[in-house]
Amino acid sequence: MPSVEIQDLWKTYQRGKTKMGSLRGTMSYFWNSLGEKAEEFNALEAVNLSISEGEVIGILGANGAGKSTLLKVLSRITFPTRGKVMLKGRVASLLEVGIGFHPELTGRENIYLSGSIYGMPKREVDAKFDRIVEFSGQEAYLDTPVKHYSSGMYMRLAFAVSVHVDPDILMIDEILAVGDQDFRKKCILKIRELYESGKTVLMVSHQMEYLRELCTRGICMQHGRIIHDGPILEVMEKYQHNSESNLIKDISTRKDRKGSGVAMISGVSITDVKGLTISYPTSGQYIVLKVYIRSTKTILNNVAIRINCFDAMGQHLFVINSKISDGLFQQCNGNVTLECHIPKLPLNVGKYYFDISLSEDYQISDALTQAFEMLVVEGMFYKTGVLPDQSNKLLTDYEWKISTEV
Repeated sequence: MPSVEIQDLWKTYQRGKTKMGSLRGTMSYFWNSLGEKAEEFNALEAVNLSISEGEVIGILGANGAGKSTLLKVLSRITFPTRGKVMLKGRVASLLEVGIGFHPELTGRENIYLSGSIYGMPKREVDAKFDRIVEFSGQEAYLDTPVKHYSSGMYMRLAFAVSVHVDPDILMIDEILAVGDQDFRKKCILKIRELYESGKTVLMVSHQMEYLRELCTRGICMQHGRIIHDGPILEVMEKYQHNSESNLIKDISTRKDRKGSGVAMISGVSITDVKGLTISYPTSGQYIVLKVYIRSTKTILNNVAIRINCFDAMGQHLFVINSKISDGLFQQCNGNVTLECHIPKLPLNVGKYYFDISLSEDYQISDALTQAFEMLVVEGMFYKTGVLPDQSNKLLTDYEWKISTEV
């Protein structure tokens, strides 16, 4: 029996329109739109989806793919342009941190406010109040206005309310990206408890380990459409090797180069060990960095390549230098691809930038700052499966053993 049924769902927005809501805004909208042809775009296009009771669905896709819009339509935060949405039972959603909370009200007052929004009568909130507070861990701040809460505190309280309303359908949008590791584990256990009792869960996340652990089915969205629907591991693999991504990041037209120009770095790509292009590598994954060299010379002599990695704040994390690891490539073709194999990518979740320099015959031939970027998503770096603290950008591979007692 489907708990969610979507038929030919479309959501269309207009770019560059003044928001209405006041007399001034309405008049401005009317005046500016005279003779103007509205530019429209479809956030959702012809979405058809049927979800059975007890399914846990992972929704994947790049930014702007339509994932959050889909959940907003299902949560009735926004309405579809056309199409049908049928939901069976009570719906709870966590689409933004603190949504449904009033910043001037205390945590205690917001529990009752949020509960009423979800359709819970006061007596039901009273009966579940202690469990909500205990789950959130916010006893000490219960009578503090939530405008003074951190994002993590907001999320704890909001999640605690949403999972205790006894929802038939729970929708989560990247909410597990906030909060500490212990609370995330508690959330995962609660989500597992919900679907084991026959509830339906829809999760939007770039955190692959959570999707792999919790979901049985996945859908991948692109430009407002569902392009893949199937077992979660299969959909995750297709998402990671997104066919829309450029096989090679072309940097041949960059003008901010330094060096003699004898040889040029024309492109970069990232593949897995099988040679399949990767859009979003995971922490700990075996990857191959391919650097494409073009030159007017038939043969290049004494070639070395150096790659520096920086985090989003500009902090230098590590360097890959072929001269140090493998020595100089004494001779190679002028048009050649150099491959750097990294058996276990040592980067935590986040965005990283890479500078590249190429030397030929002991002189810098080409050098580029921020030649390419890499978005790393969660992966099982350590064999325990425990995810490292995201504040640690550079991961170290190690192993503990019990030594002989003295």
